[in-house]
Amino acid sequence: MSRKFERKTRELLGGAAEPAGVVAGGLTVGSDRLFGTSAGFPHVVELDLAHVRRNPDQPRRHFDEAELRSLASSIERHGLQNPILVRPLPQGEYLLIGGERRVRAHEMLDRKTIFAILTSGDPDEIGLIDNVQRVDLNAVEYAAALARLIDKHGYTHDELAAVVGRDRTDVTKLLAIMGLPVEIREEYATQFANVSRSVMIEIAAAPAELQGRLWERAKEGASVKAVRQAKREHANGAAVDDAPPPDASHEPDAKEAVRALQASVKRILRDVAVVREQRRFLDPDNRGRLLRLRAEIDAILEGGA
Repeated sequence: MSRKFERKTRELLGGAAEPAGVVAGGLTVGSDRLFGTSAGFPHVVELDLAHVRRNPDQPRRHFDEAELRSLASSIERHGLQNPILVRPLPQGEYLLIGGERRVRAHEMLDRKTIFAILTSGDPDEIGLIDNVQRVDLNAVEYAAALARLIDKHGYTHDELAAVVGRDRTDVTKLLAIMGLPVEIREEYATQFANVSRSVMIEIAAAPAELQGRLWERAKEGASVKAVRQAKREHANGAAVDDAPPPDASHEPDAKEAVRALQASVKRILRDVAVVREQRRFLDPDNRGRLLRLRAEIDAILEGGA
């Protein structure tokens, strides 16, 4: 950061007299001696990127390289239109609250400084809201950020909804995504983030034994309507399979039968892995279902009916 610019900014924001609202580095949030602006007026400063510390709890976990290059190109051509959000720390450093994509784009351009708005609000809340307002978080990132706010502040769903500006029902549905098996959440985050948030919410609301099969359908492009139909079929006792049903006009040939069998065995193995990881939550009803499943598998392997 330009030292002259920093000194002038400190003077204009009242750093010399250290009034109420002074934060690390002598910068004041909430008062402006030159213009007499209110506490809600944003204060923009130019910071050395080397003094900006990444927020380990920032909501966004995955960054698309193509989007970052596009953003860097836009910044190079038009300048930074939206300063990042930072919270002053001791020793003249700043915690990044919102704008990691913009910071990464500046690094791509080998920029040494960046414009920032100072804030004294809660980092998790502001970071979540900033991300949602600019580029939507994927479903798992959003749900994880909401869960962190509950863990940190003990919010009820109503209180959290008020903080992030969403309906309480929406918040509850999003939080349910964190109950999905970790394998689904990881696969979604790393390979299938194109699956819509609405589909993920529908899968999270499905019975646990059905979630894996619905996820397989979602990866193949199933719509919300298709997922809901599969849930209705399951509730009515119909089997929900990943593969489309065979044409009733003829029996599937041997190759189709083998492929269907292989797909089913793979699904069973995946589901068993999920049950193994979550076995501490087994209740008597699900334990009984597993015992019946074991008996059926034993019968298949022994050649029984």
